[in-house]
Amino acid sequence: MTATSREPRPGEVHGKDYFFYSPQKFRDEVEQGNFLEWSIVHGEYKGVRGDAVADALRQHTIVLVKPDPQGMRKLKAVLPEALTIFIQPPSLESLRTRLVGRGTETPESLDLRMKNAEIEMAAAPEYDHVVVNEDDMLDHTIGTVADIIRKEAEHPRTYWL
Repeated sequence: MTATSREPRPGEVHGKDYFFYSPQKFRDEVEQGNFLEWSIVHGEYKGVRGDAVADALRQHTIVLVKPDPQGMRKLKAVLPEALTIFIQPPSLESLRTRLVGRGTETPESLDLRMKNAEIEMAAAPEYDHVVVNEDDMLDHTIGTVADIIRKEAEHPRTYWL
């Protein structure tokens, strides 16, 4: 459901992890009105395809998308009942260590991501829930998010696209 103009990272698959588009293809999709929301994030186009969300909502009661805060705000404007969960690192230094360890960032992109992370983390209070993804505790984080979704599913929200 999420599209990006960045190149796939090792192991990422088009149509599964993201829709990977060239910048021109992304702009064409924007002009055709195919996104619920889109933004430029970390120097790349990112957005949530409206058709993919509509298809998923017809088939499932729970649909996950992962926009940044500006994307979340745009989605909430279209889908005000959407459940939002902000997953954040325990600290900016921890995030830096994770990004460096991943080995996918240039020094310039790392600096940009860290600058943007401060802004994004400041938006955490705008979300319905905030979950801290502690170092080496991914299974715990997944469990916490799953518990939030299960609890929220007891009172389903209805969407019309």
